[in-house]
Amino acid sequence: MFFEPNETLIKNSSVQLQHDNGTPFFVFPQGFRVQTDKVGQAVWENLPNPGHEVIAQVQKQWLVSETYLKKFLFLLQQAKVLGNSIEKDNIPSQPIVSIQEKLVSVIVITYNGSDHLADCFLSLLNQSYSNLEIFAIDNGSSDDTVARINQDYPSVKTFVLNRNRHYSGGVNQGLIHAQGKYLCILNQDVELERECIHHLVQALEKEPRIGAVAPMMKFFHLRGFINGIGNQIRREGWGSDNFIGMVDVVQFSSLQEVPSACFGAVMVRREAVEDVGLLDEGYGSFYEDVDWSFRCWFKGWKIVPEVRAVVYHKFGASYPQGQKLRFALRNRFRLVLKLFQKRTALGYIKRYLKEDIKNLLSSFKKREFTRVPLLLRTYLSLCFQLPGIYRKRRQIMRGKIPHLREAHVL
Repeated sequence: MFFEPNETLIKNSSVQLQHDNGTPFFVFPQGFRVQTDKVGQAVWENLPNPGHEVIAQVQKQWLVSETYLKKFLFLLQQAKVLGNSIEKDNIPSQPIVSIQEKLVSVIVITYNGSDHLADCFLSLLNQSYSNLEIFAIDNGSSDDTVARINQDYPSVKTFVLNRNRHYSGGVNQGLIHAQGKYLCILNQDVELERECIHHLVQALEKEPRIGAVAPMMKFFHLRGFINGIGNQIRREGWGSDNFIGMVDVVQFSSLQEVPSACFGAVMVRREAVEDVGLLDEGYGSFYEDVDWSFRCWFKGWKIVPEVRAVVYHKFGASYPQGQKLRFALRNRFRLVLKLFQKRTALGYIKRYLKEDIKNLLSSFKKREFTRVPLLLRTYLSLCFQLPGIYRKRRQIMRGKIPHLREAHVL
């Protein structure tokens, strides 16, 4: 616990308290909101004040313990709702351990991303780890993305694809051109803390069978909140980022492994890529990282987290929602049919079909028919992919370690 009761707490000047139908929300820049309660409102109304005075005033209004309020104030600090009268980090910084700098290839996939370039590339050029080669793999942008990269970041090597090959195709082109021992793959809408790549390399150096490292991804506009530490496939529902929406209070520092790495920000070992193979371009975008991660585990490699390596992500900024949904609807089936054993696969397929039918009936009831052609196109596309899916499945099952299966990863 890093909360200091005698320290004066102040409001984060960029945050406001607003109400929506009587419910209080902390409103951050860009309109991002975090719901709170009457205790959170009472804390806000008693700022600025020393922590012990805030606790005393809130206890006059609400029957809550001092221990609870200390933890709550610490949580609000970590969520960047509160500030301190004296600027300092709540968490003591750890000294950076010097490592021999092997070449790291950074692969950034761009597509009509002009608005994101400065945040991403400036953070890369400002990394403490110096032995980098930085690539921008552009998926056929129609805006000025490529021109701005060439003009503003001349040290970045740009490769322009003649069409949009989506995320998996762009990553594969980057992996083919990269020369580094370690390969850092990034979406265009991210910003890295200065020591991020250093920590990722340090994590890979711990064990030779670590195939990939997942950083701590946080929301770009809600920097105290976790976007994900890798991801997973849940039994009920779709793929999901691990711990999404939680406040980072250093609770995951002892986490040892994750089922899957999110390729929006990941560092992989070259030997693992050579063994596991490239991304499956049949996915286009979404679930291609889960597919690669499962194949990574099937080959005996590990995927580990590194929570000290922090990446801020503009969640949902890269894909229109409709296109994202179309990919996700199809690709959840593709993953299950390609990699899961029959009994497990059947369970997932039944749940996905049940969900789609339920949503379809709900659309008819509400007279909202846009989902009908979306589902038809999705299932038709999946049918055309089936022969290729089963060819890849046979190849993977022949090459994996025999006793390993999807249940070990799930």
